[in-house]
Amino acid sequence: MTPKRRDVLEFAAATATATAATVGTTGSLTVATQEGGEELPAYTEWLALEDGALEFASLDWATIDDYVGDELAEAEPDDEVPAEYEADPMIAPVSEGALSTYFFVGLDLGQYRLGGILDDDDAFDSSVSDLVQTPETFVVIGSIEPAEIDERLTADPEAEFIRQLERTDEISGYDVYTPVEGSVEAAIAVGSDAFVVADAGDPLAALETTIDASEGDGERATDESETFEWTAASAGGGDAVVGQVGGGAQTDGNGAFVDFSFEGLEDAESIVSSLTVEGEGTSTGNFAAIIDDPDEATLEETLGTTGANRSVDIDGDRVTATATWEEEGVAVNRVRSRPVSN
Repeated sequence: MTPKRRDVLEFAAATATATAATVGTTGSLTVATQEGGEELPAYTEWLALEDGALEFASLDWATIDDYVGDELAEAEPDDEVPAEYEADPMIAPVSEGALSTYFFVGLDLGQYRLGGILDDDDAFDSSVSDLVQTPETFVVIGSIEPAEIDERLTADPEAEFIRQLERTDEISGYDVYTPVEGSVEAAIAVGSDAFVVADAGDPLAALETTIDASEGDGERATDESETFEWTAASAGGGDAVVGQVGGGAQTDGNGAFVDFSFEGLEDAESIVSSLTVEGEGTSTGNFAAIIDDPDEATLEETLGTTGANRSVDIDGDRVTATATWEEEGVAVNRVRSRPVSN
């Protein structure tokens, strides 16, 4: 049985600790200025605005897998977010986005025989370095063997849930595959450095927009939005990253898969939050947002409250924050919260 998407997101604690592999210790607040980086993260090349808005999640899978791949593989749909993490804008959204991205591969790509590409090294010659998710497309980046992917996509289905595709088009050097039967409600573009999946709306148009952005033939979100360019440069360089731009902070209940509906973030024009694994048991978080007339007191009370060595800086409409999470000899599984059976 395939878990519902909401079920997947509801156990963000698995990545609150699995992504960070940590237990937060609250420390005193210090104020410092955090300068944005000059170089944009590479994954932003794949991001384009849709009707002036964007939400995304990105995973540096090569790093995440080394530290917490086993914990992610053991995550269960009935795990829940401990209250202290659920209330922290620097942890909960990143956790939700990371899990949504991880489970898209295992669940959604399973119907194309690609669900094991992250975990089954013996079955795949292709290897994955990064994952990028938006509502329109899902990008798997790495060393991709197009012939291997072609064989899996086009083989006769051996089970009812398997979908058979055929090569029908080409976009900027990517071979495009669409379903053999039924309407074109899904499409996959396969290249040697990435493959891109679109399974909603107009999938062919979504593939073209995403690939054109990556090739520099179309406008990227960082080209169209200075606010997103700044937030991505300031806080988007982590191993697990989520962000939104346009339309203010939205909730999962309103159709967003990244939930930034926290007090003080309601009027945010752009938000990016990330976690970076520094080593076994230690991770750092970075947060950046552009907010019209930010509520300084509220933001200082909420950003990174589950971490230590917190730093929050507010300069006009620009907000940045950092925090550190360190393991204190507590096993990852103890931080996960499971419902009590009656």
